[in-house]
Amino acid sequence: MPFRRFKPRQQLRRGALASLVFVLILLLGAAIIGWQTVREMRSDIHARLSHARDMFDRTLDNAHQAAMAVKPLLGQPCADAKQMLRRQVATVPDVRSVNLTLGKRIYCTSLYGEYDQDYDPSGYVQGQLDLLPGNPVTPDRALIVYRSLGEGGSVLVSVDGYYLHNTLRLMSRETPMAFQVGQRWMGSQGGVQDGAPRLEGDRFGIISQRYAYHLSSHITPRQYWLRAWNYSNGSMALYTLLALLAGGVTFWITGRPVSPEQELARALSKGEFIPYLQPVMDGEGHCAGCEVLMRWQHPQQGMIPPDRFIPMAEASGLIIPMTGELMRQVRQRFAPKAHLLPAGFHFGFNICARHCQDLSLVDDCRAFLGAFKDNPVKLVLELTERELIEVTEVTDRLFAELHDLGVFIAIDDFGTGHSSLTYLQKFQVDFLKIDQSFVAMIGSDALSCHIVDNVIDLATRLGLMIVAEGVENRLQADYLKARSVDYLQGYLFSRPLPMGEFEQTLPSLLPAQTPARIA
Repeated sequence: MPFRRFKPRQQLRRGALASLVFVLILLLGAAIIGWQTVREMRSDIHARLSHARDMFDRTLDNAHQAAMAVKPLLGQPCADAKQMLRRQVATVPDVRSVNLTLGKRIYCTSLYGEYDQDYDPSGYVQGQLDLLPGNPVTPDRALIVYRSLGEGGSVLVSVDGYYLHNTLRLMSRETPMAFQVGQRWMGSQGGVQDGAPRLEGDRFGIISQRYAYHLSSHITPRQYWLRAWNYSNGSMALYTLLALLAGGVTFWITGRPVSPEQELARALSKGEFIPYLQPVMDGEGHCAGCEVLMRWQHPQQGMIPPDRFIPMAEASGLIIPMTGELMRQVRQRFAPKAHLLPAGFHFGFNICARHCQDLSLVDDCRAFLGAFKDNPVKLVLELTERELIEVTEVTDRLFAELHDLGVFIAIDDFGTGHSSLTYLQKFQVDFLKIDQSFVAMIGSDALSCHIVDNVIDLATRLGLMIVAEGVENRLQADYLKARSVDYLQGYLFSRPLPMGEFEQTLPSLLPAQTPARIA
């Protein structure tokens, strides 16, 4: 069978398809891992930003609490207020110092008591927060100052930068986080810098709803990759194994033998069955028609001869649409050029027992002849005898409608099949085709010559036209012409040709005065 062998080109295609499946599975796995990694990291960074905001808000809430507790003391002498200031530092978490101001002058602190120093309230973002790299007491230790306005002055509550630094460090596990107030920011390293933090890749941020600060973070492509490598290497290995398995299964499946019916159906859908035309010559040696033969142009195995697929096509019933496709290709090619064909030119198509049980053949013949309505041609259906044609109501109706259309019926390979004589009795036949096995023995075998003579005599008595197949030399041609055989067909005149070559060859097979130019 031609369907079970795989040529190097086909092996390459199988390998390419298996490799494609392998790569697609890997890409799918990479896409899934990437999507999961991105989703998880983004969800995690949003959660960490939200958690950090809650922690910073609680710290500043403590500063706000301390400010509210001492705000009624604004304007009172420092001697009366300093004990209350120191109590806030001692009892309220995270608070480092509490200071009272009047105008733009600090006049009382929890650390020194009475104090006299100017300060600039314009440096506070939204009049509320200021992030400082240090102060005169601890110049290298960051702090944040919370300012609460009161009557005539304000309360300044400082929070040690240690609390900010510690929170940032805890929240910056895989990606760095920055705490920003106005044009200053602090990172997980603890230092305060001017400007904006440098953010690469995907940027994320969150704003406090109560205080004038915001938090930011970012994820770089390298961080995505490291996360995927550290947490998804098991999935990577799994997808690699799945890709190898899928590629191997694909290679194996594509190498499995395909059933003939499946392969024939595939070829039909791809238009791989094409017509080859063999000229049929009249008694004067001119082309009077052609027999349309089916060939299979397989993409891997090349041209497959009909004896290797026609029997399977007939057994499966696919021969019916295959013949219809053959008729369609021939009519589309020649109908526009029908005026260039000689008068009475005929096209012959082979049909079998399956065709005779399906009335769709009538529709195919009607479409074929209808395409040539402006320049009519003859259509001949040649009954092959590989299978017995059973006479039924369907066959009676079929042949009646075919004759009404003007279709001619021929018995192919007469004398070699099942019931040639029965067909002559049951069907209205127009042609007999003498099988090439008899023609081949002309001049060398007396019995074959007698058979040929008897077939010619029978056809003459029945008023049937005769076609002799397989004419390969001049001796055979002269013998048949001498007995008034109507048409000759064989390699002596031409092999079956693709439609393009047939068009080019046809003018040389016509009488000189015939103005046929089909090219």
